[in-house]
Amino acid sequence: MDHLYRRNQILEILRSEAVRTQEALRKKLARRGIVVTQATVSRDIEELGLVKRRSGYRLPDAPPDANAPAPPQPAATIILKEFVREVLQAAALVVVKTSPGNAHSVGVALDAGRWEEVVGTVAGDDTVFIATPSPRHAASVRKKILAELAA
Repeated sequence: MDHLYRRNQILEILRSEAVRTQEALRKKLARRGIVVTQATVSRDIEELGLVKRRSGYRLPDAPPDANAPAPPQPAATIILKEFVREVLQAAALVVVKTSPGNAHSVGVALDAGRWEEVVGTVAGDDTVFIATPSPRHAASVRKKILAELAA
């Protein structure tokens, strides 16, 4: 079983229910047929950029105001390698196909990169549209994303 599937299951679990401890997450994964050690769960939590709150582990939230520090985010390279399936160019747009349910995470990672060629992103369930000023800029963004995937 690959780490991509396991990490997608972790994200799915956290989107639907509270998980207070790593051991509880490990047991929830086991109920889904994914048997892992606590060390593996710990590594997944770190690489996904999950945050621990009193209520348990959660996906990072947006900061409550502009002056608040941003929550820790997984490195864009990790997010892109985990979830991106295809990168296409359509005129001044870059279309990024992701695994189902992960376009938002990819869009957040791309926005956090603050690439000057990117005007903005729109994320659906499994697709991110990246708007750029021109086809030349779109080609540059596509090339950057492909370089991140190859890193």
